[in-house]
Amino acid sequence: MTKVRLAACAFLAVAALAQEPARGGAGRGGGGGRGNPLSTKQPNLPANLFTSSSTVARTPLRHEWVDIPMGRVKLHTWIEYPEGDAKAPIVVVMQYDAGLDDLQRALADQLAFEGFIAVAPDLLSGQGPKGGNYDSFRFPDDAVQASAKMAPDEIIRRYKAAYDYGMKLPRANGKSATLGCGVGGTYSFRFAAEEPGLNAAVVFYGMPPNEAAMAKIKAPVLGLYGEDDPTVVNTIEPTAAAMKKLGKSYESQVYPHATHFFMTYAVEGENGAAIAQSWPKAIAFLKENTK
Repeated sequence: MTKVRLAACAFLAVAALAQEPARGGAGRGGGGGRGNPLSTKQPNLPANLFTSSSTVARTPLRHEWVDIPMGRVKLHTWIEYPEGDAKAPIVVVMQYDAGLDDLQRALADQLAFEGFIAVAPDLLSGQGPKGGNYDSFRFPDDAVQASAKMAPDEIIRRYKAAYDYGMKLPRANGKSATLGCGVGGTYSFRFAAEEPGLNAAVVFYGMPPNEAAMAKIKAPVLGLYGEDDPTVVNTIEPTAAAMKKLGKSYESQVYPHATHFFMTYAVEGENGAAIAQSWPKAIAFLKENTK
């Protein structure tokens, strides 16, 4: 486990004291939780902060790091494949504010388990101490600050490089989508405006692009939000109106008493229920639009 991951887990140590009713067994990739949902990986849902590292370490699915050339930078990218050898759609995993940590790689693992080729680029490739990648940052806040300093156009350029690489993979079937949480959701929405070949975009509590960008979107967009997130929730109705006016496909769902970052902080409010409902909805959406 990286120092960044350890620090993030320590940050949520108080949350670990909150006990919830058991929701099932150990599940794929997780340890035996003995009724504690914080230490239990649900087989049909992404891992939480506490089960993500073990999920990534124990996955039986084929995975690899690749370094995608981008001028002077090599974009360090985690790619994970579904079981078997059949061709499959790609989903570009757009990282949340903290970077490409184990939680995001576990998200990629869950997408691969659902039948997609997950392509998760490390946006901080070459941006760390001594030109390192995400894992070269000592503290989570350093990675967050470095991410915040990156120019949006550079971020899109990096996602485009990962997308192009993914589409050329031997197992890629020509269908594609994006999925992201937080700032990753914001870029999932924006990337739909930048890539006309995209087939679907899933936005977990991200912000919409401006109307000029929306006008360029061809893919259907699914937005999934927590009710207790006023800044983001206040954008939903204007976004729906603008997308409808432009003849674009936009579906949204707001989950009661769920917060911003509900995919990360599962024990807050009704975040657990929001995850249990939103993830299957996202997967069904992706499958429907990439078949």
